[in-house]
Amino acid sequence: MDGRAQSALGRAREYFVDRGSVSASGIVRPEIVDSWERSRRAGVDATHLDLPYEPDLDFDGSLANCARPVLDDLAERLSGMSVAVVLTDADGRVLERRVGEGELQRRLDAISLAPGFSYAEEFAGTNGVGTSLEGAIPALVVGAEHFSERLQAFACAGAPVRGPDGALAGILDVTCLRSEANDLMRFLAQQAATDIEDVLRERGGVGIRRVMAAFRATCARTRGPVLALTDDLVMANRAARALSPLDQDRVTMRALELGETARPHQDRVLLADGPARLMITPVPAERPVGVVVEVVPSRSSLRLAGREDAPPERPDMPAPPGPALPGPSSSVSTWAPPAPAADRPLPGLPGDSRPWRSVAAALRTAAAAARSTVVLGEPGTGKTAAVRAVHGETRSCARWVAVDGTDPEAAVTLAGYAAEASTDGAGPVTVVVRHTEALDEAGAGALTALLGEVPSTWWVVGLITAERAPEEGPVSGVLAGFATSVLVEPLRRRPDDVPVIAAALLARLAPSRRARCTPETAALLTGARWPGNVTQLSGVLRRALAARPAGDIEPGDLPADFASGTRRRLTPLESAERDLIVSALVEANGNRKQAAAALGIGRATLYRRLRAFGISDVGR
Repeated sequence: MDGRAQSALGRAREYFVDRGSVSASGIVRPEIVDSWERSRRAGVDATHLDLPYEPDLDFDGSLANCARPVLDDLAERLSGMSVAVVLTDADGRVLERRVGEGELQRRLDAISLAPGFSYAEEFAGTNGVGTSLEGAIPALVVGAEHFSERLQAFACAGAPVRGPDGALAGILDVTCLRSEANDLMRFLAQQAATDIEDVLRERGGVGIRRVMAAFRATCARTRGPVLALTDDLVMANRAARALSPLDQDRVTMRALELGETARPHQDRVLLADGPARLMITPVPAERPVGVVVEVVPSRSSLRLAGREDAPPERPDMPAPPGPALPGPSSSVSTWAPPAPAADRPLPGLPGDSRPWRSVAAALRTAAAAARSTVVLGEPGTGKTAAVRAVHGETRSCARWVAVDGTDPEAAVTLAGYAAEASTDGAGPVTVVVRHTEALDEAGAGALTALLGEVPSTWWVVGLITAERAPEEGPVSGVLAGFATSVLVEPLRRRPDDVPVIAAALLARLAPSRRARCTPETAALLTGARWPGNVTQLSGVLRRALAARPAGDIEPGDLPADFASGTRRRLTPLESAERDLIVSALVEANGNRKQAAAALGIGRATLYRRLRAFGISDVGR
């Protein structure tokens, strides 16, 4: 395309950006006009480029692995030329980039054409990747045909890459500077895309056959439930299909979380009939292409079900890490023995689960002996509230002192309390240091002196906001001086407490109305992951109360983001996808199969998205 044609295209684009229409026909190709219109409707800024970045993409998935030899070969053939080869996923997010050192690499970095960034049309406007994605056809975009001014120095040719099932798997893009554009780009992109498709079909077919063979062999060996999982397929024998949908989902989600290792391993899961072992066997090719999962109920569960044919232990499987699941006592739904008298809930705080009772018992013991204690837990779990409740119950005569480790004057405050405690007549004091990990060297030193010099009547509690003590920083050496530690489990590990806490929060948030959660709403809240713990639950209920100013809280009143357990910030597109998935699960009462059908996707795809968004047991 010569300079005169580019100038005419540039004027046509400027006219379109200003007025929303093309000034003259014949200058701009119809497919480019269509793309400009989509870009305008999506709100793409024509002068700036602000692309979402996702660092947690599946950079080692089947598409990237199959494409690498093709990309390496193409990059070698193009060595010495100022050309880049780019692979994206089906959402336009860059997985791989091949470009030599030099000016082109620096210029591509400047426009974020690099792994992790999305070049979908809704973010980048008209370009070889996004426009090819929109039409699922090859696209060539040169110079001023780009909607964004930042991209007009380049030319790019994109070609769709389809998986063995015919679905769009990604885009192969060839990019160079506008001055070096030619028709060879389109041919190279299409040829490379075809080569990647051939590898996908070859490896995919072999992989599926191997998974099916391993699945059949396991089914022939055992009468118990067996499932096989690949990226696009879930297989189950008759015994596995007899499991409840909830149990099937628990097994599948756990296997997806743990099945990426190349070695067989075991895990444990709690099913409706009791605890069970999962024997997870990866099916290898050049890399694991799937897993076969054998579900083995525990002997106690089989006795409860009237069966004594418990399968033997598998000596060839490594034992799962961590403690074994507790067995049932007198009934299927009761897993813990009666709690001792000291192991009772905290006064004034909702919650009656076994983990919460354990926290109460440990804090009471530490308070009674005035033992310096580190209280561990994620943000929002109620660490300070638990300590305050025990203080009021067992040390009501003691003075309450709270210090925040983020306060620049924390060291001075701690030193002052140490001096005060050393004076005659100083009474018992409970000192709580919040955000201990934020203390600077002076604050850590003051806390060390406090622990060593104050009378035994003092009870010093360090609260940190991580599940484990920090390994680096000034406070790392201080924590070793504490006598004991207590872990407050996150809310997702105390699901029995969620309905009780929700009821208490509703009473506090709306004291003038008798708002309650319907059973369906309570089930949704119980099944959520709650990365923000009680603080997040409080925020969700506050928004639900605003959505329904009178009456009980219904499932539709809950914001969709409550179901997401991911800590990263989602892009607008991901947030919309998450909301659709949550809505579909609520409508299907948690039935994954029905939700996948309503969304028009496969169950395996739904499971991957649930794992990516941290969604668990929504709709049950």
